[in-house]
Amino acid sequence: MSTPIVETRNLKMYFPVGRTLSGKPRRLLKAVDDVSFAIQPGQTFGLVGESGCGKTTVGRSIVRLYTPTGGQVLFDGQDIAQLNEKQLAPYRRRMQMIFQDPYASLNPRMTVSSIIAEPLLHSELSASERHERVRELIDLVGLKPDHMQRYPHEFSGGQRQRVGIARALASNPDFIVCDEPISALDVSIQAQVINTLEALQEKLSLSYLFVSHDLSMVRHISHAVGVMYLGCMVERAPVDELYRHMLHPYTKALMSAVPVPDPDLAASRERIHLSGDVPTPIDPPAGCRFRARCPYATERCAQERPELREAAPGHFVACHLVNG
Repeated sequence: MSTPIVETRNLKMYFPVGRTLSGKPRRLLKAVDDVSFAIQPGQTFGLVGESGCGKTTVGRSIVRLYTPTGGQVLFDGQDIAQLNEKQLAPYRRRMQMIFQDPYASLNPRMTVSSIIAEPLLHSELSASERHERVRELIDLVGLKPDHMQRYPHEFSGGQRQRVGIARALASNPDFIVCDEPISALDVSIQAQVINTLEALQEKLSLSYLFVSHDLSMVRHISHAVGVMYLGCMVERAPVDELYRHMLHPYTKALMSAVPVPDPDLAASRERIHLSGDVPTPIDPPAGCRFRARCPYATERCAQERPELREAAPGHFVACHLVNG
């Protein structure tokens, strides 16, 4: 294996909830708590889990929209977790983000040309060179030259997301966080956007963190997958290994909810129903965070937090029942 383009080591991201009269936080919301994984150059790492599990926060922490509370974020071997803005400048160009909502992530008062060119304003390119670069990007993502002077409200959701992709590509990044880039789109458009991302990855040697709750799409686009629950990574493995040999009870429940197009197969599948609600990350359970909803939980699960350990080559799981 080559050196990872991106690696997180024990990444933590806590947010203060309420403050005392002295200004100290009353409690901490542990959105991301001790998450570790690596993304190889030119590959896609899929991050899945229920809404609120911390997937998006991981992505935002990696590109330093948030300053991590603890742990490391290694970009090409350099820890950027605590760098200030001046120190981050050389890395900003190489990391970009495609946001979930193409309706909210584009400035409605700017033309498509201005939106895509914005990351280039501080480059050494002349106005004519920026214009030519925008034309290249428009073509690269499957839009037409006459779209350049239009405004976001004149486009469909899929076209707007292509504008967002073009904007992310403007600075020639090496790594892109795709934060649920298809969840706000019609099903008929989702495959087109995914195909565009895959084609761009092959052509430009891009690396992706693909955040999604669409498990079928994650299986299609990813090389490796991590499963998160309540801020923690509970399972991580190469994509084929994970989908064929799920080990964590939460992963099994999550996968059992994926719809299949074959009615006979769907009728024969066992659907795993989890009891209770997801606990609050402000006051997570002691021990294993999944234990309150796990049908196999033991006394040890309540007392000891399971570590992410290698149960099979390249397959890591945080579960006492699997690791012994």
